[in-house]
Amino acid sequence: MREAFAGSLERLGVEDVDLLWLHQEDRRVPIEETVDAVGELTDAGLVRRVGASNHPAWRVERARAHALATGVMPIDAFQLNHTYLALRPGTKHPDVEHRFGLFSDEQRDYATEHGFEVWAYSPVMSGRYDNPDKPMPEVYEHVGNDRRLAALIEVAAQAGATRGQVVLAWLVAKGIRPILGGSKRYQLDDAIDGAALLLSPEQLARLDAAA
Repeated sequence: MREAFAGSLERLGVEDVDLLWLHQEDRRVPIEETVDAVGELTDAGLVRRVGASNHPAWRVERARAHALATGVMPIDAFQLNHTYLALRPGTKHPDVEHRFGLFSDEQRDYATEHGFEVWAYSPVMSGRYDNPDKPMPEVYEHVGNDRRLAALIEVAAQAGATRGQVVLAWLVAKGIRPILGGSKRYQLDDAIDGAALLLSPEQLARLDAAA
């Protein structure tokens, strides 16, 4: 971890980081050892906050308990895959390899209870909401998503925005921070406009009712 962190600092050209993400868990290593290693970085002033990506809630709770017991910085943020559409029950996300990579009801409840920030990766599904050349994966084809898409199309038309922008605005309205991985400038501009879009209470209610 020390070597990987030092490499990150060098590549970023910075001396410290605001938020260090612990990505996919490694069951070969006790989570307490990971917490102790991160504690060295926070105690040295190299890391201000710690988040967990693709970890089950029980592992995060175990890590937090150890951190609080030993007086080091506890995890206070989740990074998970989340978007407006929902997978068909019993199916696997085609782009998320992590076993605990999807934002679940349990993680939502845990985040609310402990005041976690929630960051969502792949919120617009690589442009699939608006790009006809990128069809939705088959695992998103079900009646529930038919209702969601109808609501999304309606609200996007009212707001004069794209479907993807409405998804970003909906996430932000829920207090969730979207993470974008675009490769072109216009994608960034569109995402910023979406995150800045203020949906009306009626529009949010329409989206929530469909979901």
